Amino acid sequence: MVLIALSLMAAPALAASQEAPFEPVAQSFADAGACRLHLAALVSDARGRDYAAAEGPYAIAEGDERAHMVQTEQRGHRITEYRCQSAALSSRSWTHEMDQGEEPFTIDSVARKADWLKKDGGEKQ
Repeated sequence: MVLIALSLMAAPALAASQEAPFEPVAQSFADAGACRLHLAALVSDARGRDYAAAEGPYAIAEGDERAHMVQTEQRGHRITEYRCQSAALSSRSWTHEMDQGEEPFTIDSVARKADWLKKDGGEKQ
């Protein structure tokens, strides 16, 4: 579970070049509080389904609340991010693939090859 949480926290930094732009969502809200409640409901729903991780809502800046959901896909993850800017909801989704070579995709194989888990050039103990 810790590895999934670390993966979720590092995912935006690792996939920065692969992130899609935010697209407006047709749903509208009366105010920022209602939008934030919607984010909380999305996260709660994701935790009850087949998502590897779901986090949020959390503030990035004043008036900018976010939530992330992560699903395991073949050789990586699909990351979906929702954003409330005041009462306006938008979302984006992108895939972050881990370069695994011929080794099968498992939590252990990801941990062995993820540079962000290594400390001072060696593997984290």
